[in-house]
Amino acid sequence: MKLNSILMGVAVASLLIHSGAHARKLDEVRADKSLAIVTTASAPPHGFKNPKSNRLEGIMVDVAAGVAKHLQVSDKLSDVPFSGLIPTLTSGRADVMSAPLFITEERAKAIDFSAPVYEWGEGIVVSDKATRKYAKFEDMQGQRVGVLVDSVQFNMIKDMPGTKVTTYQDYSTLLADVRAGRIDLGIVDPPSIIYQIQTKNIPGVKLDTGYQPQRKWQVGMAVQKGNAALLEAVNGALAEMRKSGEMAAIGQKWGVSDLISK
Repeated sequence: MKLNSILMGVAVASLLIHSGAHARKLDEVRADKSLAIVTTASAPPHGFKNPKSNRLEGIMVDVAAGVAKHLQVSDKLSDVPFSGLIPTLTSGRADVMSAPLFITEERAKAIDFSAPVYEWGEGIVVSDKATRKYAKFEDMQGQRVGVLVDSVQFNMIKDMPGTKVTTYQDYSTLLADVRAGRIDLGIVDPPSIIYQIQTKNIPGVKLDTGYQPQRKWQVGMAVQKGNAALLEAVNGALAEMRKSGEMAAIGQKWGVSDLISK
């Protein structure tokens, strides 16, 4: 997943400046019988475009479809680059966001998050020939580290003394540089990397299973700031999906059952 990927480098103030257009309220959504949902196809298995069907698929796509179903409206998905998720929502071009965007205090100043959908901690990917082990975050000091641009991982590592940090637009390029030895390791979202390694048969890289994440990050849906009734409806739908087992089924489908919030 290019998750989370993730707008931490974009100033919240500038996001608010561009939030002049108001998103639709719950009654407008229900009257139109459709929910405009912004996601990103850059973060498998959380969100991606199936090359065979040319349709959006993934964990957060399925969650969004489930929420729309519970609201008794159709789901209208739009795909934007990771950096466009929050601006699309704050500009009123979407009613809700359903993407692997970590819930942070900084982002919560610009948008209103739902209850968490699932969570995970950062992981470390290295060459399969690497002998150095990384048990904790501090072990990365002095290394050549790759992260996704504007990601929470970038903000974690950017000020570490003596450490060279390289940013990437996608995991494919990051993994290629790990394999080629151009960087020593990448700080990644484990679900995304496991999915890409397995589905794309990417050789030469592996997750360092001995690494213990510094913290866990939660992912949720979101609405425009102050859209309280719509947020309440989204949270109600998520609660119903957890109770009915729909959320567990989505987790099982995508191999992230252990990450789903209870």
